[in-house]
Parts: sequence; C-alpha cells; structure tokens
Amino acid sequence: MNKMSLHGAALVLAIATGSSSAATLVLNNVDPPGVGFNDPTPAAPVGGNTGTTVGQQRLIAYQKALELWGKTLKSDARIVVRGSFARLSCTASGGTLAQAGAVQIFSDFPGAPLAGHWYGAALASTLAGQDLSPGPDDADADGINDEIVANFNGDVGKPDCIAGPGWYYGLDNNAGAQTDFLDTFMHEVAHGLGFQNFVSEATGNLIEGLPDVYMANTRDLTTGKKWNTMTSSEIVASAVRNNQVVWDGPVVTAAASRVLGPYEGLRVQLNATTRELEYGTASFGPPLSTSNFKGTIVLASDGVAAEGGGTVTDGCEPITANVAGKIALVDRGLCGFAVKAKNAQNAGATGIIIANTLGRTAFGMGGTDATITIPAAGISNADGDAIKAALPTASAEYYSDPSRRAGTTDGYVRLYAPTTVIGGSTLSHFDVSAAPNLLMEPSITPDLRSARNLDLTASLMRDIGWQLESFRVGSCNAGVPSTLADGQMLHADYAACVAGAGGSKGRTVNCMAKVTDRAVSAGLLSPLQKNAVMSCVGEGTR
Repeated sequence: MNKMSLHGAALVLAIATGSSSAATLVLNNVDPPGVGFNDPTPAAPVGGNTGTTVGQQRLIAYQKALELWGKTLKSDARIVVRGSFARLSCTASGGTLAQAGAVQIFSDFPGAPLAGHWYGAALASTLAGQDLSPGPDDADADGINDEIVANFNGDVGKPDCIAGPGWYYGLDNNAGAQTDFLDTFMHEVAHGLGFQNFVSEATGNLIEGLPDVYMANTRDLTTGKKWNTMTSSEIVASAVRNNQVVWDGPVVTAAASRVLGPYEGLRVQLNATTRELEYGTASFGPPLSTSNFKGTIVLASDGVAAEGGGTVTDGCEPITANVAGKIALVDRGLCGFAVKAKNAQNAGATGIIIANTLGRTAFGMGGTDATITIPAAGISNADGDAIKAALPTASAEYYSDPSRRAGTTDGYVRLYAPTTVIGGSTLSHFDVSAAPNLLMEPSITPDLRSARNLDLTASLMRDIGWQLESFRVGSCNAGVPSTLADGQMLHADYAACVAGAGGSKGRTVNCMAKVTDRAVSAGLLSPLQKNAVMSCVGEGTR
C-alpha cells in the first residue's frame, strides 16, 4: 500500500461499499475563542438558521451541509472535517471564498478497485474496510488524522475582501445578492468526495508517477485517450483543449438527459463557415436568449484612441459607427464592460460582443448599470479576430438545439478546460456551458439549490465507486436510494415536509405523497419504490 500526505490539496469525504448506514460527518472546530465558528457577534435568525450569533449560524449551516452529505452517502466510517473561518486571500474586488483538501491519499490498499491509482484517505478507508489514517482528531499540527480540511473566508463582505453583502447562512438557498454558504460548502465537500484529480495540469506531473481514480474517468475526445493512460506532455496539451475533455463515467452520462436542458449557444456565420463560440456572460443587462441576440455584426468604432492603451474600437467613447439594429463588436480594455455596453446601447445596438485582447479565452464581465437593456458576450481574441476577418458579412445568433444537452460534447458531460490552466479549477469542475448551472461549476451561482438537489454531483460520486444511502425514517429503511438520478434528495424533501407540516402527521404524509408522485411521473421512482418510501414516511408519523 502506498500513502502520501497532502497539504492544501483537495478535501475528501468517505462513503462505503456494502455498508449499511449513512455516513457520519463531524466538525473538528480549530478556531480560537471569539473567532470564526466561535464569533459572538449577534445575528438575527435567517432562512431556517436559528443561530443568534455569527458563530452559531456558521456552525448550524456547516452541520446542515455535513448532514445532507451524510444522508446521501453510505459509510460506516466516522469522517472528521477540520474546519475554520479565517481570512483567506482576497481584495475588495475578488478573492478566495473557501479552500478544501484531502489530508492524505492512498493507492493499492486492500480492496482498491483500481490498482496503481490514488484515492482520497476517507474513500480509501471505506473501500478498504478499515481506517487507513487512525488516531484522534487533529493528532498533530498538520491535522493528518482528520480526513478533511475545509477552511472558509471569514472576511467575505468586508470593504477590503470581496466587498458586498457577504455570506448568507440561511438553509433555504435564498441568498439573493449574498454568497450562499450552504452551496459553497456543499461544493467543497463534493471536491472531497472525489470531484478532483491529483495531477498538475500545468506540468502533467503525477504524484509518485501514479494517476488517480478521477483521471480514470476523464477522457480527451480529440485523442480518444483517458487521462490515466496519458503521458505528461499529453496531459498538458489536453488540459487546455476546451470542449474536448469530458467525464466518461456511465452514471453521469446516463443522468445528463435528466439534469441538463437543451443545448443553447452562440454561433456566428463567417462567410460560408458557421462557428460556435465559447462566451462569457455579464453581471449587467439581460442574459443572451434566442429572442434578443441575433443580427449582423458591426465593428463599433468610436473614433477615439484614448491615452493609456485605448483603440478606436474599444467602445469607451460614444460609438460613431452605424450599429443601430445590429450587434456591436468592440475590443476589451481601457474602460469597464458596462461602459462599453452602455455606449453600444446608446448607439442603437441590439447586443454587444466584447473580444478579448488581454488574454486568449472567453471571459465573464463584471460591472453594474441598471439602465443597460442589451445582452453582452465576452469572447476569445481568436474568435474576435475571425469575426473581424469576415466583416462586413458576419452575423451572430444565440440558438437552441433540443437534440443536444447543454454542457455536453458527443453525449458526454464536459469538464472545465479553459484555454489557459487555472490552478484548482481546471478539470476539477463541470464546464460553465452546462444549463441549468451545476453545483460543481467553478463559480457559485444564485440559482443553485443544494439544500434539495445535487444535480449531477452524486452521479459522479457513483462513477468513482461511492454507494448512495437508502431513504430512511428512523429504523425504517425503504431500500430506495435517497438521492435520485436527477440529484433530488428525498431526505431533504422529507425534512422540508416535516418542517412545513407544523406537527401535522397527515400534512407530512400528503406532502411526501406529492413529492413521490412527481418522481414517479418523471420516471425517477417506480410505483413499488414510491410505496416503500411512503411506508417509511408512514412509520415516521405514527
């Protein structure tokens, strides 16, 4: 058996093969008195979180996430999460929300499904049927006897650290403009469950020359190779092969049609060639849609090359080109994205495309302006150059293709592979082209609902060897996976039904009957499985 200690790698959570009970995850709070989880600052209860101090709310939200994952997965092991709330790297405009990591990884342990492949400590222990990292919680300064380390930025929302409304500690995924802590922690735990690899995408170097179980499910469609069979140079080349690196696991592939909507994308007509574009969206204005983004593209000159690197096509001055009723193309740089969009709108454009000049990739656009009513897309410099070469006949349209699933290539779900490696993000997330947005995309978005649904995340866990826990109420085991193929968590639905019933047993039963009826209609439960679930619900209301 091989063993390697990791410091600042990826967090790991355990589930068990053939185990008979839900996973038990516990917090090892290492914050000092008065800080982080122990912060005594008064706080009003919010979104089902009854804590009356900031520290209490953090503990309650943290425990809720551990409970949700514990009822999703099987494990007879006790999983210790070493957690803290301390300032992480940040500035007023951005920074790190959280960091999570596995403390150790193992290969060739008893019962390992794949020989010569790394597994996170807790997963390896569960598969081995024994604790491979025994000892008391945080037995040494490095915490190597805890299975997981998960640290969160306690300064989020301060003027000098991701300035804004800060963390939302409610349990209902109703964060509004705040950053949802529950979604963030559910995301981080998923990395620990195995949503990560242990290879350097920048160099292709493997730890002690061994691949990992995540790499065994990662495929490059251009070469046809899986990552666990590639050379270092092949890994480096594949890591930036946008749209071509996918998850090859059968459970995720089968579940994609239940989770992902019809493919939607941006394409341009360049002379006789149609080209699909990767694009980023804006925090201002409406999103791109089939009804608001279609038309001829015009290079939007403003006639002024301002000092400081400006060009006549940067859109930073009032636009003089005739863009009325058309889509304006401008270059990135010099001024804010919202300024460019507002100048295009003032000139009559129906939409704006901003071509990258500061880097190679498509990009998202920050900024605020409530008066902007046109959609904006940020594209790579290569795509911008291709459009310019095809002017004046180039056109663009946002379109939907119901024969394809959003965020897929050739039927496989894409992994995040931007054309420049981003440490900690490249390959260890689903691609941003997925729609609806997924929990394991590189950014936490307001439309996530991890309090009730794990989308494709639990399916990926199954692909790398996890078993899902059964739906249980007390001692009653329905024998039905508590998390369905579309990511819906029946245990979370049951908790919500109980909370909403106000103590009425009949209302709880009626609520769960509606939940299971919808699941049967969607083909997620059979009638027999529904009956088994409802039998346990009935047991719980007696």
